[in-house]
This record gives sequence, C-alpha cells and structure tokens, in this order.
Amino acid sequence: MGSLIKKTLIAAAAFSLPCLALSETLTYTENTNSSTEAALGYPVPLPKDSLVAIDGFRTYSSLKMHHDAMALQHAEMTPVVVGQTRNNRDITAFVFGDADNLDSEGKVEPAFLINGTIHAREWQSPEVVTELMERLIEEKSDQGMVQYLLENTNIVILPVLNIDGFLQTQRYPNQVTNSPGTTASSSRLDKFAQPRDGRMRRKNMPNVDEDISTNSDRLLGIDLNRNSKHFFGVQQGNNDPNSLIYGGPSIFSEPETQALLEAAKLGPENKLRFYQDTHSFSRVLFVPQPNNSRRNAITNSIAGKFQATTTALGANYFPVIDQVGSGIPTTADYFAYEHQVPSWTLEIEPPQGFQGEPDGGAFYGGTGLSHSGFIAPDSAIARIRDQLAPAQMLMFYHQAGPAHVKSVRIADSSDNTVYAADWQTNSNGRSLNITVDNVLQGGQQYKLWISFSKPMRIRNANGNIVQYTGQSVSLTPAIALSGQSASGTFNRSITTANSNWQNQSGGELSGYDTYKDDAILLNFTVPSNINVSSSTGNTNFNLNINVQDLAGLSLDANPSTVVDWTNGAWSNYENASNQLGDVGGTDASYSLKVSNATLTLNATNSASGGGGGVFSVLILILMLFLCVQKLVINNVCIKRKI
Repeated sequence: MGSLIKKTLIAAAAFSLPCLALSETLTYTENTNSSTEAALGYPVPLPKDSLVAIDGFRTYSSLKMHHDAMALQHAEMTPVVVGQTRNNRDITAFVFGDADNLDSEGKVEPAFLINGTIHAREWQSPEVVTELMERLIEEKSDQGMVQYLLENTNIVILPVLNIDGFLQTQRYPNQVTNSPGTTASSSRLDKFAQPRDGRMRRKNMPNVDEDISTNSDRLLGIDLNRNSKHFFGVQQGNNDPNSLIYGGPSIFSEPETQALLEAAKLGPENKLRFYQDTHSFSRVLFVPQPNNSRRNAITNSIAGKFQATTTALGANYFPVIDQVGSGIPTTADYFAYEHQVPSWTLEIEPPQGFQGEPDGGAFYGGTGLSHSGFIAPDSAIARIRDQLAPAQMLMFYHQAGPAHVKSVRIADSSDNTVYAADWQTNSNGRSLNITVDNVLQGGQQYKLWISFSKPMRIRNANGNIVQYTGQSVSLTPAIALSGQSASGTFNRSITTANSNWQNQSGGELSGYDTYKDDAILLNFTVPSNINVSSSTGNTNFNLNINVQDLAGLSLDANPSTVVDWTNGAWSNYENASNQLGDVGGTDASYSLKVSNATLTLNATNSASGGGGGVFSVLILILMLFLCVQKLVINNVCIKRKI
C-alpha cells in the first residue's frame, strides 16, 4: 500500500513531453484568471528580507545571513563548506554540538543528518529546517534535553542544498513557464499543469541560465533526489533529460549530491543513526525498508512517535512504509540502504488529498490549482515550523540511545551514606565501582538517589512532569527490593511518584546530577518481615530499577557493556534476562547487605523449610503459656494441702 501511494504521488512528477513550442511566462495571482494567469485563491507569497522568523518566507540571502550570524555568535554551531554549486555558490552545512565530538564518557558521539531544500520550489523546507536550527541554539542552556543533545550527540544540518535552483524560484516568485507540449492557444489549466522554470523549478541548474524567458534550457537540470546510488535509473523518466525526475548521467554526478556526502562525513558516517530529507508537499513520511527487520522495526516505531507528536499538535504526518527491498533513487533510500539507519523523506504540508483532506492549495481555502501545494500561504508557515520542530527533536533524543544507571546512593536518617556505587568507563566498557557498602537495618528508613545518563523527563510551563508531546510512556519508575527468603523469592516495591524526579541542582542525595530530571530521590523503608533463610550474619537484597525515558526507551539492563548502533540496530542493549536486543529492561546490578538482627528468622535454617519464623514464635508462646498454667495449678494444689 505504501509503495502504491508513493508511486501515485510521483506519477505527476514523471510527466515528460518534448518541448513543442516556445515557452510562455505565466503568472500566479490571488484572484485573477486569464490565458496567462491563474488564481491561487490566497495572496501569492513573496520572499521577504528578515533575519528572524516571520509569518512568511525569507529570502535565501536572509536565511544565509541568519545562519552565518548564529554560527558566529554561538560556539555550539560550526559552519563547514561542503561543496559548491554549478554556479560556484558555497554549500554550507552546520554542525551542532561541542568541540570535541565526544560524549560525557569520552566516546565518539552518535550523529544525525538533516538535509533541506533539495528541490528548489519547496519553500517550506528551508523554513522548517531553520526553525530546528534556531531551537537548538535558543534552548542550548536549558539544562535538559537540548543541552544533553548538544553535549552528547553530533547534529549536522544542511539547510539549503539546491541553492541555484532555490534562488531561481525566488527570482520569479509568482511566475512560471508553461507545461511541456502546450502552446499559446492551449487552455489555462493545461499551461499550468506541469510548470517547469521560475517559481516551479525543481531541479538544479547545470547549463541553465537564470533568465526565465530562455526557452532552450527550461526543462534542463538534474533531479538531485534521483541522483543517488541505490535504485538509480529504475523509474520511468530517470533517463530522460527533459523529465522532471531526470537522475543525471551517473550516480552522485552533481556537486550538490557530492556536498551531501561530504556533510555525512562530518557525522562521521560510521556514527550516523538518523537521516531526514526535508521536502514538500503531501504531509507524510516516506519510509524506505531495506532487508533488515530490526532496522525496519526501529524505524517504523520512531516514525509512529513522529506521527504522534505532530498529531497532538494538530497535523497528522503519517508514515507511508515501502515494501521491503523496493525503492527509488532518493537520498533517504541511500542512507537507509547504505548506512542502515532510520531514514525518511519528510513531506511537509499541505496534504495531497489523503484521509479526506483537500488537495494542495485547497487545504488553505484556495482554488486547488495544479502544483499549488508548493505554494503554502504566508499565514501557514509559522504554524508548520512549530508543529514539526518537537517531532524532529524527539528523533534525536531517541536515537541518542537508551539511558543507563550512572550512580546509586543510599543514606540513613542522619544523611550518612551507607551505599555508594558508580558505573565507571574503562577500555572494555564500564565497571561498577562500589565505594561504600555498609549494612542496612531491616525496619529502618533510608534515602535513595539514582542518577541516569540522560534527562528522563520533561515538564510543562508550571513545572509539572508531563508526557512529551503526543507520547504515552510510563512516567513512574518501577523500583523494588528482591531476594531469597525461606519460602522462595520475594519482591517488595518501593513507592515512587513524579515528585521524586529532581529538577533542582544539588547533586547526589539532593538534586539532579548533570541535567534536570536525570535523577530520582525518594525515601524507603527496608522491610523487616521477610522470612530470611539464615539465622546469623547478613542477607542480600537486590535493588531493581526499571524506567522508561521520555521517548519510551527502557533502560540498558546491563550498563557494563556500552550500547551502540551496529548494522541497523542497537548493540550491547540487554533486557532483564541479559539477552541482547532492542527493548531493554530492569537493571538489577546492585546488591545491598541487610542485617538479619531485626528480620524474622527461620528456625529451621532451611531455605525450603515450611515452619520458620512466625510459626516458631507461636509455638514458644504456647509452651510458655502451658508452663505458667502448670505452675499455677501446682501452686493451687500446694495451698490446698496446707
């Protein structure tokens, strides 16, 4: 079904006829129709000069100046020229993160790549990508999710890839050339059915001048999203230079696609965990499916999370899942097949007639003119930017990897530390370093503090723990004490609540560790009514910790091995049974010594004994009662004799 929808969507793009007549210059208007005019039904957006986000679309020069200015002002954003266009314009990628490209444990950071504006006419793309860049900078010191990402991941963003083509569309923001095969006597709708140059240029511009009236080159150029390695040339029209989806003479023949490969190297490539190519229009995710079931399951899962976030914000971006092994030569297919990472083509709104939605510009109350979906009104773009940024940020957070326990602290009622354990990085992974391991007393209350490797919660404007937008995960941790009793195993839950998460500074036993809500602090009482199997010395309780992060990933149950991304799936990610996979589970690595002195003891000293503890005490009381009764009777008898 997904592939069928995808093929339906690209069928119009594949339309190709020889140029039979000189090109006409046609004009988009708000309301006027004539032989050379077509009404959109809303004001035609014109690019505006602005260094800040506006209710509208910014010029390329404004976007470039804004990107460069942010990079100059913020060390977390580094510009890197990754290539030049056919017209010798620099293509710049921006790397977001800290200078060393290492995470908090000194390991090379996971990387993500976002590409924008591969198709010139898709003005929604650079605006959405720029919003993502702005949020990374605006929230860089939030002491939470964004700061964690900047300090522990490497985010590469290429906001405008097809610069030459994009400038051509902005040079003629309300003008296009007529469809191939039409003449001056053709109908207005036929002329506007497949416009090629000016505002509707899709391809790049090799051997193409910047004059819309030049007839000979108006169909030329390369579809940069058909110039990739996998499935190159498989589509009808890929080999036709006049086709809207002409893929070029060979794979990666274009300086723009070469620049994208250079941007990927900034990850570096072997650390990539997510790729998105940002397009319009259709309001879907086109999701490639190589023959890798684990990779596909993870990708489809996070596509669902993306959809849930956008739906909660008022726009349903639903995944269109390819058939396994099928595809077309898009950049999303390339990164999915070549690097085995979650990858998709994000098609920004308007919808293309799916799920009962109006098609193209009709979604905004317009006429629904052909190709009007590429011309969203000024009034829509601010909302679009805001709806998509949270979903993209969640993908980064998820693909940064599952959390693991960093530290455990237990203190008594006098705030004396009785247990201290930290996972420390070594050449083989991590080892649990226990520096305090005193005996806990049954029946006594203690303070428990656990820190994790990433911020685990998010809060609303009132400071309350809430679900991440559109998500539904278990917000309350499951923490328990377990062990072996005379009658078998036992498990006693420790009560937790959202209020136990720490969003104030203070460190161990007082607040969060590194990021807000990366630690939990609570009080608990060691149970004293456990029928233990030994009458002398101490017994051991296990501390069991089960927590989901705000994207729904469970803990790495065995922190001694470091989770990574290998061959399209998680590696060294264990569940509660220490089995490798992609789900995680309960971490039970912490053994606590508990004194038997105040616990109920088993008189038989047998782990399988049935009498034990309470029953023995009852027998003793009964015997004492009988002895006392006998003494009383004897005493009465003696008195009677006297």
